[in-house]
Amino acid sequence: MFEIKPAVRIFQPVLIGMWGGSSSGKTYSALRLARGLVGENGKIGVIDTENRRSLFYAGKVGGQWDHLDFQPPFTPERYTEAFRRFETAGGYNCVIIDSASHVWEGEGGVLDMADRSGGHGLSKWAAPKMALKRMINTLLRSGCHVIFCLRAKMGVAQDGRGKDAKIYSSGLEPIMEKNLIFEMTVSILFGPDQKPLFRPAGDRYFVNPIIPAIKAPEEIMRAIKPGEYISEATGRAIADWLNGASRDLPDEARRVAARGLAAFRGWWPTLAADQKASISAIVPELQQIATQADVAAQEEAASLAAEDVPTGDDFAHAPKESSQDPVQNPTNQATQGTNQPPPKTDHFAARGSPAPQSVKPQSPPTTIPTTEENPF
Repeated sequence: MFEIKPAVRIFQPVLIGMWGGSSSGKTYSALRLARGLVGENGKIGVIDTENRRSLFYAGKVGGQWDHLDFQPPFTPERYTEAFRRFETAGGYNCVIIDSASHVWEGEGGVLDMADRSGGHGLSKWAAPKMALKRMINTLLRSGCHVIFCLRAKMGVAQDGRGKDAKIYSSGLEPIMEKNLIFEMTVSILFGPDQKPLFRPAGDRYFVNPIIPAIKAPEEIMRAIKPGEYISEATGRAIADWLNGASRDLPDEARRVAARGLAAFRGWWPTLAADQKASISAIVPELQQIATQADVAAQEEAASLAAEDVPTGDDFAHAPKESSQDPVQNPTNQATQGTNQPPPKTDHFAARGSPAPQSVKPQSPPTTIPTTEENPF
């Protein structure tokens, strides 16, 4: 049933994109901004695809934060598993994904999946892009703030066809599906001086004109200034802007519960005691919503398995037919040219946590164990 209500700005987690070239300060800036955003006692998690490079800043910036080492293959499904590890652990106010670009052009990523699919033309992109869409939807519906660190490269465009075709640089752009940057609440391009790039800085930093170098609500833009580093103050400005919103907790709780039990369990510990009390009356409704969401997710997984739809993990372990892939992992070279998949390794060991298990359809519990502190 449709209902018309007065429009008010609601509180919801922000999505922040930080993109730029190598050594442009993305990781350092993300940790500083995250700390200002969640406060001194907020919990920050980092999904690190960069061979643990974020650990260079442990104890030096961002206060105390938790680290998850993410090694290839960089399939959309494994990105989702890594993110849900923090959701399941619970209480995280912000998760930094450094880097999100690997899911696009890394080993096992979307480009790799399309090349290995054996399809031709547009058909080879169907399964990889659907897998990426599911991953992005998971992140967009998160109950915590998400910061995406993205690598950048010069795009290429073409005018004309055949012998009259002219290839030219279209400008700097993030290495990711082209529309993701427009989903961000805030997006910031970093220049060669590790500061926000408001204007082009020579040929190397000519920006694609259809992609905003800096994008943010007006109140936040005041805290992103030319010639100044991104810092905790930037994060606090975003937090102040959010705190000025009309936070509809019952609506927010229903939206989080619609993502399933794991998402709700991760979101609940981020609330203060009075906030938990304010929605205690709708706990049975939230329980029903979360249970139904898990049922729907399990039915979808069973349907995909029955149809034998290829997934990112299938492509990640397929033998390469060509050595033309521009992104190679030296540790996997020994397995190339054979029909045997590489040995399975637990790449998600974080603080002694067990490896995530494959999703298998199963009946959800009819009741959810409750405690005084956490209804789920």
